[in-house]
Amino acid sequence: MSRTVVDGPDIAFVAALLGDASRAAMVTALMDDLRLPASELARLAGVSKSTASEHLGRLVDNGLLATERCGRHTYYRISGPLVGRALETLAVLAPQRAPNSLRSARRQDELARARLCYDHLAGRLGVAIADALRQRGALREEDGALHVDPGAWDANPPLGITCEAVRVGRRPLARGCVDWTVRRHHLAGALGAALTQRMFELGWIRRRRDKERAIALTETGVEGVTDAFGIGEALMAAVASG
Repeated sequence: MSRTVVDGPDIAFVAALLGDASRAAMVTALMDDLRLPASELARLAGVSKSTASEHLGRLVDNGLLATERCGRHTYYRISGPLVGRALETLAVLAPQRAPNSLRSARRQDELARARLCYDHLAGRLGVAIADALRQRGALREEDGALHVDPGAWDANPPLGITCEAVRVGRRPLARGCVDWTVRRHHLAGALGAALTQRMFELGWIRRRRDKERAIALTETGVEGVTDAFGIGEALMAAVASG
């Protein structure tokens, strides 16, 4: 039987890397730009340390993960925002697992409310902020993509963050990430990352638990986000409760 040859990127190769449930679990655990050791990733994936090391080696060798040394310890992280973007896009296409316990159901709900997608906010909170910025004209959606209007953005810069302040390197100022929670865009890119970092600094958001992606709004954050972005009380209640 002749082999089918397809020109261009080998999508099947990357799909095979993520097609293993253990590897997919480890990469997903790093989607919020965390740095974790192999032992922690093995625990999260439910595999032995030796099996985790083999999987992690493949992911590093093929560019999905990168390593950082700290003394005698090695930490793993996602190699860059393109990997986080690909994973979030796959999550939109993937069927959602039915929770198998009350704990699993609670965590799924927490991730749907607000979570980190690499270095920016996702979930209903991230989508609500992107919607609010569209309504004020700072963002616009064209041809299924999210764009920033620098003039409109800087005329009333959210949280004091201007386009010029975050215009570094070749990373786009704004990019839409289709959110698997509600199938609409949340804000990625340099501006999305800067807004998220500023919200952490202000104490408006915090991780619900150490080394997990789920984000909680603090009491100060509920008031701050409502005032800064003009998000309605009903939506804020749905995002903030729990």
